[in-house]
Amino acid sequence: MATFAQLKAFHALALERNFHRAAERLGLTQPAVSIQVKKLEQDSGRSLLLRSGHKVTLTDEGRSLFELTTRIFEAEAQARQMLDSRDKGVPRTIHLGADGPHVALDLIAKMQKQEPSVRFRVSLANAETTWQNLLSMQVDAAVIANSKADQRVFSQTIASQSLLALVPVDHSLSAKKTLNFKDLSSCNLIFRELGSNTQRIVDDAFAGLDLIPKVAMVMGSREGVREAVARGLGIGFGFNRELGCDPRFVGVPIPDFERSNKDKLLCLKKQRSTPLVKALFAAACT
Repeated sequence: MATFAQLKAFHALALERNFHRAAERLGLTQPAVSIQVKKLEQDSGRSLLLRSGHKVTLTDEGRSLFELTTRIFEAEAQARQMLDSRDKGVPRTIHLGADGPHVALDLIAKMQKQEPSVRFRVSLANAETTWQNLLSMQVDAAVIANSKADQRVFSQTIASQSLLALVPVDHSLSAKKTLNFKDLSSCNLIFRELGSNTQRIVDDAFAGLDLIPKVAMVMGSREGVREAVARGLGIGFGFNRELGCDPRFVGVPIPDFERSNKDKLLCLKKQRSTPLVKALFAAACT
């Protein structure tokens, strides 16, 4: 029969998909987590995980069990919150997902002014990955731009940003006051990967104008785009709060895309009343 410790080890591993991070989450050693999960598989006669080094993926049976353990540990968390002794000696941590650092860090700064004892763990990824992390409860809340409506999710707009063309400082277009997508379609462009909110906006803009862009390269992060632009490899795209003060390129506004990026704070509706998530949304309003 499965023990609570075995289920807890499996659930942590299913959340983190990594033995080291699962061990950190539980305050155990990696071998201890591995032994508990292996014993669970042996005792149940079921294959729950596919292992590749320290990383794991769930089998179909593993995903089914993960749905059940999610309910178990959600109920446990709710029971603990109801009975919370508010022990001030124990630091509280909120795991925040975000599709970019800037708005998320502004939010954390606000939160820590009101709740200085709260610690944050931040997971940065593109918009699609961050959305999936929210739905699978791998994060407590998330900051995502232009997120889709979903009946499972509560959202609150906390910032808006304008789209810019990131142009190398020595490029012939760097002195322009504005640039449109027709101007840019003949230039070498640096694109983001699929799943990026920025790239979705850019793709939709080109498609809406029946323009075929010249894609010089695709980068997997906004930092990669910035560095490619800075080296004169092409023109990229970003939002005004991400621009910074890099002298190697300039941000040129794109008309009709002012405030086109709506950053939202999101949580699952069933998590909205938890104390830390509730405090996070309150801080976002200040």
